[in-house]
Amino acid sequence: MLVVSFWFSVFVMIGTGAYYLAAKIWFAGGIMIIFGIFYALMWFSWRHRIPFSKLVLQTVCRITRRFPSTMVISLVFLLIQTAYSALWSLAFAGSFKHMEQYQSCSQHTDRNGRPYQSCSNPKEILAWVYMVFSFYWTSSVILNVLHTTISGTFATYYFFEGAPGGYPTKHVTLSSLKRSTTNSFGSICFGSLIVALIQTVRSILRAIRGQGGDNIAVQLIACCVDCILGCIEGLVEFFNKYAYVEIAIYGKPFTQAAKDTWSLIKDRGVDALINDCLIGNVLQMGSFLCAAVVALIAWLYITITKPEYNSTGSYTPPIILSAFIIAMSMFMVLLKCIDSGAATTFVCLAEDPEAMERNNPELFRMVRETYPQVVRGVRDTNNSHNAY
Repeated sequence: MLVVSFWFSVFVMIGTGAYYLAAKIWFAGGIMIIFGIFYALMWFSWRHRIPFSKLVLQTVCRITRRFPSTMVISLVFLLIQTAYSALWSLAFAGSFKHMEQYQSCSQHTDRNGRPYQSCSNPKEILAWVYMVFSFYWTSSVILNVLHTTISGTFATYYFFEGAPGGYPTKHVTLSSLKRSTTNSFGSICFGSLIVALIQTVRSILRAIRGQGGDNIAVQLIACCVDCILGCIEGLVEFFNKYAYVEIAIYGKPFTQAAKDTWSLIKDRGVDALINDCLIGNVLQMGSFLCAAVVALIAWLYITITKPEYNSTGSYTPPIILSAFIIAMSMFMVLLKCIDSGAATTFVCLAEDPEAMERNNPELFRMVRETYPQVVRGVRDTNNSHNAY
């Protein structure tokens, strides 16, 4: 399944990029083609990781079948995300329409003596920044509440499956959801805020790059800063994903959970397993591809229907960007169960390798043979089960 998904995503990505180029959407087309070729070349260094990734995926699917409520809660959060995205889209379009009345224009003369008009609308820009930030933050909170809920369910299975005392609660997923929306909600919001701020700044830089015109220096600076922030965003999201697992297990504050999780993963050598697992890469490819296709459909709709409100084409960039962001966020919510399950498995393995030997001997055997440093030694498990 991983192989088919990988190559299907590569072919569709390259095909979508070719269509973008044919439609003279040069930047989007170039990005899609480059990513498609890059991932195709990465196959040769990734293929030896497929057996391990396959086993992790099978483990996640087995636990999901054991707790079908994880899929139900994912669908519920998808509906929540869809409803919020629809409401946000209406508010976003309405804010643009409302802020048009505050536009101010002035007449100028260039150095050749020719008159020209320049217009500015600071309130519209501030409204755009606020709307983008609110979407990123709220969507991130929704996604991370779901992630923490599913992580709590998987952690319960990991520590208590096959244990003499059985499960600590009858409704595992509901109990995890309750903790995520009460005790741990502040930590989730704080971690989501950090990512939302970075994403908002990157959106501003992309807008500057798109409006830079022929000013190569502005576009180059914006592109470089955006690239640096993209790397920082990737690192923060990486830390956050595993920190939320620690929050789901112990209910720790966000900063403490992030520090403890990173130290634990590095000390046990679990970062090697995380790097060798391809599940996250395939899911990211899928979400990016889905968002690109939806953005293309949005562009085709605007181009073919030519609505009156977009007669000048000024709304085309924000509509395409909104379609891309909304589609990616919805796809990530839908597949969060798989991603969260894999992340929880790695953190729990770092916490207590012996528990995996009890509830998943096949995966434990592969880890012991391939990554012996992860399961070497016996750790103090006094705190393993205190979260429940």
